[in-house]
Amino acid sequence: MWRQYFILFIVSITFLLIIARIILLQAFDTDCFLFNKSDCKVNLSHVADKRQIDHRIIKKYRGMIYDRNGEILAMSLPKKTLCINVYRVKQLLKIKDVKYSKLLKMIGLSEKDFSKILKKHSNKKEYYLKRKLDDSLASKIMDLDLPYIYFIPEFSRVYLGGSYFSNIIGFTDIDDNGQAGIEYSKNKELSPTPGIKKVRKDNLGRSVELIELIKKPISGKNIYLSLDKRIQFIGYDILQKHVESSNADSASLVLIKNTTGEIISMVNYPSFNPNNRQEMTGHKIRNKVATYTFEPGSTMKPFAVYTALETKAVDYNYTINTSLGFELNNKPLEDYKDLGILDLTGIIQKSSNIGAATLSKKTNREDIYNTLRDLDFGGSLYIDWPGEQNGNLHHYNHWSEDDHASISYGYGISATLLHLANAYVTLANYGKKIQLTYEKVSKNEIYYDEVLSKNISKDIIEMMRSVVEIGGTGRKAKLEKYSVAGKTGTSRMIDSGKYNINKHNAIFVGIVPASKPEYVAAIIVRNPRKGNASGGRHAAPIFKEFMSHSLNLLRVYPDIK
Repeated sequence: MWRQYFILFIVSITFLLIIARIILLQAFDTDCFLFNKSDCKVNLSHVADKRQIDHRIIKKYRGMIYDRNGEILAMSLPKKTLCINVYRVKQLLKIKDVKYSKLLKMIGLSEKDFSKILKKHSNKKEYYLKRKLDDSLASKIMDLDLPYIYFIPEFSRVYLGGSYFSNIIGFTDIDDNGQAGIEYSKNKELSPTPGIKKVRKDNLGRSVELIELIKKPISGKNIYLSLDKRIQFIGYDILQKHVESSNADSASLVLIKNTTGEIISMVNYPSFNPNNRQEMTGHKIRNKVATYTFEPGSTMKPFAVYTALETKAVDYNYTINTSLGFELNNKPLEDYKDLGILDLTGIIQKSSNIGAATLSKKTNREDIYNTLRDLDFGGSLYIDWPGEQNGNLHHYNHWSEDDHASISYGYGISATLLHLANAYVTLANYGKKIQLTYEKVSKNEIYYDEVLSKNISKDIIEMMRSVVEIGGTGRKAKLEKYSVAGKTGTSRMIDSGKYNINKHNAIFVGIVPASKPEYVAAIIVRNPRKGNASGGRHAAPIFKEFMSHSLNLLRVYPDIK
């Protein structure tokens, strides 16, 4: 009998202890009891929360980049990033033989490298094992149902403009931070603001419950460019064709709507594939329109004529006998042939170095310098372009007698193609300077600054029309339905600080329609190797082909019937 009472007593005591334990756990949030006071825990819910509750970052889309017509050029697509709780995996592998070999094979990671990760990051609760996986691969990995393996959402940048826009749009790194081009210059606007959420995790580290949204995420701002995807594609294909046919190093072009300052097209060839990170190195990633400087050659002659007229160094009736020559560096300066007697229009049309140099020497050097500074040569264009070069325009006090002459035909000064186009935009606006931009603008955002004489600017444009006519150096740029005011240029390239007589830049700048300017296009072909390297031979034909295709798309009404 006493045995029954004893068993009942033991069961009762055990039951009471269990009840007491439950009451301590549930009511008093502790596991402290008679026998474990030395290592017991209080605030058990807090301890559990530390294990189960986590704060996770909420990522949102980086802003999209559109062309002027709403065509998507860059966007972010959702991807899954494979994560591993290294700490838990190491603990698990000590007591259980879990096979991760199938997973490693799927993501192309060796067993050796996996072991290194486990060793090096042994205390990490979240380690990115493979970033931004395709949905199909992520689904196969999920089917493996491996412990302490989970996914977090991320985004991957995709460039729909491809090679046509790559060194303009630029690219981001794997964390979606802008590294080049517009992605870099507009990184602050494009970047999203991440949010934070409090979640409850299961024992495998996966989110199973949203407890609280602590900070709301904000998507990046979308940007609308002034560039036109259609025109960009046309320009790229034409540059590619001419670079390959002339065996040139590279070529660039820029098209600007002179009434608004909007850059409609900015093209460089060769380029790179922005969706292949292996190609994101070297000179191909540069936007050479804004970052490559060169001596602009004879494209400076219209500004030499302008300054001479504006300062009354000569009048409109001025003529020069170029057959008499001109001495430079104690050597005779020569034209490509004897051009005889030329008036001001003839100097531009025939592109006479002798005529331009003689005219320049008649003009006060300070006046020449001030005109060029007013046109932003040697200064910033303030377009917010990463790596933008200002070119070089030395102060007139530092000009030698030869510099005073040679600057008129584009030597002793350096500029980017964008600077050169910017100067001709001011000319096309009849002396009104406008801010260039690669973003789409509205009419109320347009401001002009009058820096040149309206009447003389009109006269210079009229003179430049002769360049594309019979006898002009740019006749290959003539359009059938539109009047063109243009100027060719050819300049030697510099190698190791010296002119290379075998390497040249071939340049052409054109204003269309000349009767009422709407667009300015500037083209440069670097080091063409086939035939003579003049701007009239290599750059002028590109202008003609490019503008013939583009003007109709841009809805420019023909002014020639």
